[in-house]
Amino acid sequence: MKFTVGWLKDYLEFDYSISDLCNKLTDIGLEVERVLDPSTSLNNFKIAKILKKKPHPNADKLSLCEVFDGDENFQIVCGAKNAKENLITVLAPVGTTVFPGEKNEFKIGKSKIRGEESNGMLCSEEELGLSDSSEGIIELNDNYKIGDEYSQYVNDEDIVIEVAITPNRVDCAGIYGIARDLFAADFGKLKIKKIPRIESKFKTEINLVNKLKDRDCPDFAIRLIKNVENKTSSAKLIKRFQKTGLKVISSLVDITNFITIDFCRPLHVFDYDKIEGNLTIRHSKKGEKFLGLDDEIYELDDGMIVICDDSGVISLAGILGGKKTACDDKTKNVLIESAYFLPASIIKSGRRLNIQSDARYRFERGVDPDSVDDGIEYASEMILKNCGGEPGSVVKDSQKNAENKTIKIKKSFFEKVLGIEISHQFIQDKLNKIGCNLSGNGNLIVNPPSWRSDIKIKEDLVEEIARLYGLEKIPSIPFDLQNKTNDKRTSDIQILRNKIKKLLVSRNIFEIITWSFTDENIQKLFGEAQNFLKITNPISSELSCMRSNLLPNLISAIKKNINKNFSNFSFFELGPIFLGKEPEEQFDNICVVRSGKVSEKSWIDNERNFDFFDIKADLSSVLNCLNMNINNFDVIRSSKPYYHPGKSGSLLMSDEPVGFFGEVSPVILNSFDIKDRLVAFELNLTKLLKFYKKKEKSKNPLAISQYQASKRDFSFELDKNIFSLEIIKLIKNTNHKLIKDVKVFDNYEGEKINEKKKAVGFEVTIQSKEKTLTDNEINEISEKIISNIKKKYDAKLR
Repeated sequence: MKFTVGWLKDYLEFDYSISDLCNKLTDIGLEVERVLDPSTSLNNFKIAKILKKKPHPNADKLSLCEVFDGDENFQIVCGAKNAKENLITVLAPVGTTVFPGEKNEFKIGKSKIRGEESNGMLCSEEELGLSDSSEGIIELNDNYKIGDEYSQYVNDEDIVIEVAITPNRVDCAGIYGIARDLFAADFGKLKIKKIPRIESKFKTEINLVNKLKDRDCPDFAIRLIKNVENKTSSAKLIKRFQKTGLKVISSLVDITNFITIDFCRPLHVFDYDKIEGNLTIRHSKKGEKFLGLDDEIYELDDGMIVICDDSGVISLAGILGGKKTACDDKTKNVLIESAYFLPASIIKSGRRLNIQSDARYRFERGVDPDSVDDGIEYASEMILKNCGGEPGSVVKDSQKNAENKTIKIKKSFFEKVLGIEISHQFIQDKLNKIGCNLSGNGNLIVNPPSWRSDIKIKEDLVEEIARLYGLEKIPSIPFDLQNKTNDKRTSDIQILRNKIKKLLVSRNIFEIITWSFTDENIQKLFGEAQNFLKITNPISSELSCMRSNLLPNLISAIKKNINKNFSNFSFFELGPIFLGKEPEEQFDNICVVRSGKVSEKSWIDNERNFDFFDIKADLSSVLNCLNMNINNFDVIRSSKPYYHPGKSGSLLMSDEPVGFFGEVSPVILNSFDIKDRLVAFELNLTKLLKFYKKKEKSKNPLAISQYQASKRDFSFELDKNIFSLEIIKLIKNTNHKLIKDVKVFDNYEGEKINEKKKAVGFEVTIQSKEKTLTDNEINEISEKIISNIKKKYDAKLR
């Protein structure tokens, strides 16, 4: 951002040098990128006067000027259109270097131009480095004495400073904001900007409808000023625009551009007589056309903020005005617009249409939401002063919600973070100077100003104090390694994560890291259509929402490797998933995917592909790593649509799903054009760690019964929809003390039994720690097992 020192002094009184000013700006975070100070580079340039002018005999676009430099008269060939007799201008005498220090610098010498002698050069502001562009040679008034060095007349309005504004400091994208920040750093005295309220002479008769006041445009105001004269802007404003690279258009437009730079308050003006009917703020519809002030026709998408009259879109809000209602030299009645648009919508529209503007730059970073009224009053004051007219009433359609940004912070927190003691008085003084409202004593309650949207948490307040105190004043203290070597560097969670990773790597599974973003269409394919978080300004359409599952990205990685003729994949990822905006809706998950062959065909082994039981073994090993046993979980048929309905399961702990495993659904594989079988498991580590218990250092000795174990086999005919796990649980519950183990040894479906039934065989191990069981005791347990299963599941003993 560029500004002249004179412009800055409108709001800040100081008598420091330009060097001191630049150093202070950089110290407070506004890095100075460039300084244009002509006082040193213009010593050899002189004030001169054109006495006579006549056409060049051999060139239509050149003139022969007789010039007086206070000592002598001589001829100079000049091509400027504004060269004329009696014009006082700036002369580069023979031997002077033009563009000093630049790549294109050159030295003036005596020369012949198209056959005519030229003894020097008449200069434009661009050639002297005073502005980025100019349309003719410099025109000076009678206050400049012929023969003086031009550098004598350099003032604060000629010195230009360019600073880099970081994205979080949009308040400094205005001269007043820079002055306010320098004042907070004890650099000069701030001249408080007071904007008077303009008394209306009539009621502004226009029907305004803001359809977005509860969404993208919470505050919108307009005012009509009648009978204005849209003349040329003042010489002072024009000079400032030329120095800072702004385009001079007309007084009405220049005023809005001036306030944008001066007060960081983007505005827009419409020619009221060109507006047809009502004024509406709404979202655009896909395919709508809009002719911008830049004469480009833009095709709009859904959801862009637009201002419309009855004929259609007349402004792309917060970014670019429309050609149809633009002010020109015939404008008599002007409608001023001042509004607050939410940054996310401006970012989206600006990127989609690739439009760069000063308004967009500020709105997408978040201008002061409380400056809408000040903006319209400031513009009204300047228009009435420069263009005349009669002001109407302000019309508003708003729904502003007061945002409570209260931050509570202890004085000790500043010392804890910065490592130095800073006086309470200094902290209060600086926070007051940047605009904060304070209450409390030792424990401060801070309300940041509306123009500082970047101050949200207590660490932001510490940053402000450090910046204004001076980072260079905070001493560098070496870290005391000797007393810190025994400190715990890794949390229990991190240790567990690393332990799980090492385990999976030891099982020949490769870790990969993928984007936390994914494609909305893939989310829908995996049945997560109601459960994903869309990104307002995505990098691309393929990365348009936050992932609610790790599996899609892993399958995509496998597909990319298949396309490169690789096979046999085992991948895992441990990372976050996002089921909502709130912290409690974001979880750490782990996902493993296997595809291809477990073993190749050889003379000692047969070829075998990864299957359901391999992935279950991987899952079981991770649970063991967490000191958990898969047998302590409830396993039911998986409800996830992206798993095979008959070859997958859900893992429950206390009736809460904590994981899923099995074969990936053929529907998903077909969508990715994958021919091979994939098996996978997912675990929600965040939920699992609620049940995690550290393994005790000392274990109880393993107690092995010295008495004989008896085994009994049972084969039941059951409904097909009954899980074997349910039967196993029921058998164990028959007598926890004596039933040591239950295994499935057979599972049959075929011709000899009903097509809706299946036959499942269970081996039950019965053993006591206290005695040898008698046949009667074993038979009693067996009969009870049979009775319970028959009663609960209507089963038949085979």
